Amino acid sequence: MEFMSDMLSGGDAGKPSLFEIVAQHKMGELLEPALRHVTSVYAHRYPRYLIRILNWHEEAYAALMLLVERHYLRNYGGSFTEHFYGYKRVRAHKIRGSNSLTRADKWGSLAFLVGLPLAKNRLDQYYERVSGGEAARLLGSEFSQAAFSVGSEPRTPGVDSSNLHRKFTAAKEVLKRLFKCYYPHANFIYHMATALYYIAYMFDHTDYNSPWLHVLGLKVRRLSAADYRAMETRGVPKSSLSAPSNGSVLRFTRNLVARMLTGGLDFLKVLLPLSIFFYRFLEWWYRSDFHKKIRKGPIPPPPMPLKPHPDGVAVPEDQSVCPLCRMPRTNPAMAPSGYVFCYPCIHKHVSENGTCPVTLVKAESAGIRKLYADV
Repeated sequence: MEFMSDMLSGGDAGKPSLFEIVAQHKMGELLEPALRHVTSVYAHRYPRYLIRILNWHEEAYAALMLLVERHYLRNYGGSFTEHFYGYKRVRAHKIRGSNSLTRADKWGSLAFLVGLPLAKNRLDQYYERVSGGEAARLLGSEFSQAAFSVGSEPRTPGVDSSNLHRKFTAAKEVLKRLFKCYYPHANFIYHMATALYYIAYMFDHTDYNSPWLHVLGLKVRRLSAADYRAMETRGVPKSSLSAPSNGSVLRFTRNLVARMLTGGLDFLKVLLPLSIFFYRFLEWWYRSDFHKKIRKGPIPPPPMPLKPHPDGVAVPEDQSVCPLCRMPRTNPAMAPSGYVFCYPCIHKHVSENGTCPVTLVKAESAGIRKLYADV
């Protein structure tokens, strides 16, 4: 794998291959829907506490990722997923002989790591509402979601007649039509720029794997042995919330919360592979035969056979003879009671009487089962 990575990246051992970069980006894209699924599952159990978080999931996720990404950029020089894959961000142009991230680089990275996906998600949702949904794009505006809405928007008395309100409404409609017309083109440019940078990065025409890193002037590199030694020597990173101890309970509580928060954020790089392993283990478990064998209880004994009714048809001693026609069975069939007859005989009897001829138990024609071996 190391040889393939070096070969695909033109022999530069510090430059990740395109396939590793794509895998890292895909992992970051899967975190949000995975967390949404977990939140929705628990929101059904505890709606009083989690329903509001689920309704504002994008904003809550952005706030959480802002905290996580800031921690990893501040202490490890890369985003959460980049550090998970063993990468870091460095400046393309050194400042005072160092290519480490500056404060502006970290805040710019946060803007593109957290702010841009949130804005893109909200714009996609707004375009979905404005365009009328998938049905309108495929079948025309007559099938839009707005076409099926009942009633009209409520009017405020004394406001609709104002000239200012009419101008505002007209301007709003013009902006909405412009957004509906040009947003697909902007979305195409967004994805096409990413694809072009991927291609240029793969053929070593650029050191930037995305246009956003090019704007920031940052490159993604592998963590070196010196980086790992420095992290090991430094130990657990200190939080910016911690302060020198002065013996007060308030300062002690503040430092304790800061250490717990920093330790929890730092533990995410261990928790993520553990959750992936646990998920894969559950997937294998529920698909394997071990799960079925453990859940499978003991086989219950067969039910006791029904005894013939005194007023019913007598059962012949020869089991190959039909109790109704007293002839060797042809095309055998079993009644719901378990006794076997000729199919024409039992079908006719059950259709006319609705009972088993031997036990007089209620029976229906749908309960007759054909037997494909003579018994």
